[in-house]
Order: sequence, then structure tokens, then C-alpha cells
Amino acid sequence: MKIKAIFRDLAIQRKLLLITFTICAAVLVLALTAIFLFQIINFRSSFKRDTATLADIIANNCTAALAFDDRKAASEIIASLTAKPTVLYACLVDPTQETVAEFGNPAASGPLSEYPVAHEFRFHNGALLYSQIVVLDGKNIGALYLCMDYRSVFDELLRFYGLITVLVLAGSVVIALLLSHGLGRIITRPMLELAGTARLVGEKNDYSVRSTVADSRDEVGRLAAAFNHMLARIQQQDAALNLSQQKLESLVNSINGIVWERLPNSSEFTFVSQQSQSLLGYLPESWLNDPKFWGRIVHPDDLEKASSFCQEAIARRLPYHHEYRILSADRRLFWIRESGTIILDPGGNPAILRGIFQDITAQKHAAEELKTLNRRLLEISRQAGMAEVATGVLHNVGNVLNSVNVSATLLSDQITNSQCENLHRVAGLLKENLGDVSRYLTTDAKGRLVPEFIIKVSEAISNERGRWLGELESLKRSVEHIKEIVAMQQSFARISGVIETLDIKDLVEDAVQINASGLLHEGVDIVRRYGPVPPVLVDKHKVMQILINLISNAKYALAANPPSCRRLTLHIRPGRPTCVQIAVQDNGAGIAPDNLTRIFSLGFTTRKDGHGFGLHSGALAARELGGSLVAQSDGPGTGATFTLELPAVKDPKP
Repeated sequence: MKIKAIFRDLAIQRKLLLITFTICAAVLVLALTAIFLFQIINFRSSFKRDTATLADIIANNCTAALAFDDRKAASEIIASLTAKPTVLYACLVDPTQETVAEFGNPAASGPLSEYPVAHEFRFHNGALLYSQIVVLDGKNIGALYLCMDYRSVFDELLRFYGLITVLVLAGSVVIALLLSHGLGRIITRPMLELAGTARLVGEKNDYSVRSTVADSRDEVGRLAAAFNHMLARIQQQDAALNLSQQKLESLVNSINGIVWERLPNSSEFTFVSQQSQSLLGYLPESWLNDPKFWGRIVHPDDLEKASSFCQEAIARRLPYHHEYRILSADRRLFWIRESGTIILDPGGNPAILRGIFQDITAQKHAAEELKTLNRRLLEISRQAGMAEVATGVLHNVGNVLNSVNVSATLLSDQITNSQCENLHRVAGLLKENLGDVSRYLTTDAKGRLVPEFIIKVSEAISNERGRWLGELESLKRSVEHIKEIVAMQQSFARISGVIETLDIKDLVEDAVQINASGLLHEGVDIVRRYGPVPPVLVDKHKVMQILINLISNAKYALAANPPSCRRLTLHIRPGRPTCVQIAVQDNGAGIAPDNLTRIFSLGFTTRKDGHGFGLHSGALAARELGGSLVAQSDGPGTGATFTLELPAVKDPKP
């Protein structure tokens, strides 16, 4: 108490000096202590980290020496620690704990049993003990033990930071005292002048007196200005109150809405702003003089709901908003948004409601128009979707029909050049010599060649039959795929396809097979690079649609290359987590950089006979499957790669 009394009676300048000195000293001590502790903690962590790094380097260098039991090499490596004065002792042992090489004084660290487990630290008698397992090809081939001189380095650090701390603290205290003593007068002099002005006003009750300190722009100057302003406000209090009331009424009446106030348990209004007349045509007095006025102008279908909503909000003691219809004075129907706040009395009970009525009729009409526009937009979108379905059908069927056309051409060429015609000529010769076939076959020069010729023709026809059956099977698959495309697009117009767990390699091979005739006709070399991947969870026909289109596009891109330089590479590899990637890579025409950003746009194509729907619909289908379709090319003449990423089964069964 005596110290408090002494401090209270001190002059302001001395108080400021003492406070400034105390604060500066406390802050400096706290800051320096925090910095000192941080440096110690940081040094300890750095020392551990450096020790672990050193151990890791030595252990890695010793793996060959331990593996081949080369103790000389191990000793040379351990001896290299002489460059580290902080190393007191190092020991390299084999798996049987037999010492292979060591360095330093073993007594500095004690027995190896004192060391912690591998990759752990232990401080012991001013030293840091650390051990590390030496591993080669996943096998434990030995261990390294390090004893580091922690105490000497730490003591040197303490002495350095202690000296710095003392010097900084002493210098800061001296500077704080000098500055506080000189600058304190700048604060105390205007405060004494302000105190003299206040004493003069109190003694003479003269509120016309003003402080001259108000010319200053610091805190004391602002205090003096506020003091002068307070004196002026006292003189003008009544006038200011009247002016404020007028401003408040003007503000309320300028709001775009009807400001009101009413009792919480009835419809009796105690205040209604002038906007009531401009918005609804009712004078404010109509609301104030009739407690049931609000109930008569609310639309009968909305009255009960509006009343109950307001009472529930009052019961919860929360602000509220709700909308209902109200009739104007000229019997027009308006939509009103009522926003209210409950004012509570000291006992926590609702005392009064205050709020605003806002005309939202235009917003309601706009919302209805927007709803109508949305319905029209949905219908237009549906029609556009149906058009896109039809376009997709034409494009994908066109791709498959190319394969059908190639297969039909090959069949036609093979039948035209068939050995059946030669067999027909042989039959004609036999028919001419039908009366003496045995003589013709045994003595006639041409007849003796007939059996061998028939055998060769039979073999050729058998081979031709296999090729014809292969082409017919390709035609059958192509026609079947046309049916699948049409069925898929029809189902897509109504509902999504069936999601199945499938082997992506089978899908890629099916897509290649459908394009096989065209690829063979163009002389395209197919390279398969299939890596191990989990099954995919997709709609089979959508994936086939994408793959067939990508392979077909690659075939067209290769047309400009010489027949011997047409290569199509198919990659199957893991993608992002839980995804599989299928990449279709060609060494064909490539894609210009400007076109890479537009390649998937609807209607964009670089082919003369293209229509720009395939890649666009493929990208959309990939997105619907939960994947993506991207293109990459280094420019014209460098080929292109289209990568399809699809979701894989997360936990496939073995």
C-alpha cells in the first residue's frame, strides 16, 4: 500500500518515466528469454539432426565394408571422423555385436548397452548417444554407434548468447531512460495546460472558455478538442435534440418501404411511416386508429399463416421474415415481405415489434417469368440433346460402316480372284472326257495334271474359305455394333446405361477388332503396351463408342504417312488413384497448338469430310462415366496421343 501511495503522488512525467522503463525492461527480458530458449531448442534439434545425418552417411559408406568383412576399409571410413571434432567415439559392429572398427575414446560414452535403440537419441554425461542400423538390400548387416560432444558446444553457445543478452539489455535500458526523460515533457506540458482550463471552467461555470491545446494533433490535442466540443454541445443540447428528431423522421420516411412499430400480442400499430400512403394508398392514421386494420387488408388466404408465423417468431425471440399478399386502397393485390425484430423489456419479455414492409410484387412476377423461361430452356435443352443423340448415332454408325465397307471390298476382291473359276475349268475338261475319264487321267498329258491341280485348288479354296469366314465375322460384329450404338443412343436419350465391372483390355481389343479391316487395309502397324490394371466400372457401350472413334481418327491421321511408317500404339496403364488410362497414340499428322484447345468443341474438325461430333460426344461420355478425355501433340507432323481415363474398381476381388 505504501508503494502504491508513493506512485500515486508522483508527478506525471516521473510516472511516465517509470512506466516506460518498466515496460521496456519487461518486454526486453521476455523477448530475449524467448529468443534464448528458441536458440537452445533449435540448437538441440540441429545437433540431433546433424548427428543423424552424419550417422546415415557413415552407415551408407560402410555397407560394402561390412558386406565383404573388409575391416581395413571400415577403419578408414570410421577414421574419417577425425574431421569432426564433436565426435568423441564411434563404433561399427557386425550383426553379432563384434566390433569391426572404432574411433575415439570408448570411455567417453560407456558400454554400447547404454546407447538407445536404433534412430533414437539419448543424452548421457554431457554427450549425445545415437545408434543406426546398417542395412543392405533390406538386410541388417551391422550397426553404427556415435557419441557426440554436446556439452562443450552447448557451453560455448551459452556463453555467447549470455554475453549478447547482457549487452542488449543494458544498452536498451540506457536508451529507454534517456528517451523517456526527454520526450516525457512533450506529453505532460499540454496535459497540465488542459487541467488548468478544466479548473477555470469549474470555478467560474463559464462554458465559453476553450482550451488552446486543441491545436495539437496528438491524443492530448484530440482530448482538448473533444473537451471544447463537449462545452459547445452542452450549450446547443436542446436545439440538437430537436434537429436529431427531424433527421430521424426524414430518414424513416425516405426508406423504400413502410417502417412500423406495433404491440407484440396484437395487431395494434403504434407507428407507421408515410410510405404507407405512397405504396399502398393508406394514411398512417388508418393503421394507428384501428387495431384490426392490418387483418382487414391482408389477403384472406394468407391471414392465418402470416399471423401464426409472426407469433412463432415472437415465441422464439428471433428476428423473422415472411411473405404474404395484401390489398391496396385501390384494391390491387401486392406481395409484401415483412421483416421484424422483437424488442425485449428488462425482464426478457417481448415489449414491442419493429420492422418494415417491402413491396416485392415485381420480384414475384420476375420469379414467375424466370420459372417459365426455365421450363422453356429445359425443353430446348431436351430437343438439343435429342439432336446430339442423332448426330452421335450418325457419326458412330458411319465409323463402323467404314469398317463394313472395307470388309465388303476385301470380300469382293477375294471372290473375284478366287480359285473357284479354275475349278470350273477343270470340271469342263472332265466333262469333255466323261466317256473315258480313266484313260484321260492316266495317258493324256493334261489329264495327268488334273488330280494335282484339283488338290492345289482345293487347298486354295479352303484357305479362301477361312479368309471369307473371317471377313464375314468382322461384318457380323460391325453390324452388331451398329445395332448396339443405336440401342445405346436410344437408351441415352431416356436413361443412363448399365454400369458394369469389365476388363479394359477386352474392350480395347473389341474396338481394335471392329476397326481391324480398315487398319489392315491402310497397312497400320498396331503396337500393344498393356500394363497390369484393375477392372473398370463403366458403361460398356459408351466406352466402346469412345475407343472406336479414337482408333478411327488415328487411322485417318496416319493416311498421310508412307505405308511402312504407319504405327498405332495402344497403352493401358494406371492413372490417377483408383483410375485406369487408355492412350491411343499415332505417329501421324499431329495437331497444331491452337487446335489443341478446340479439338473437343462441338462442330470443330480438321478433316475435310469430318463433322466435329465424335471427339465432342466422346469427351461428354467420358465425363459422364466419371473420367476424362484429353489430347496431347507437339505440333503438326509429330503425331498425337488421346488419353481416356476411367474409374477403376476400388477393391477388386482377387
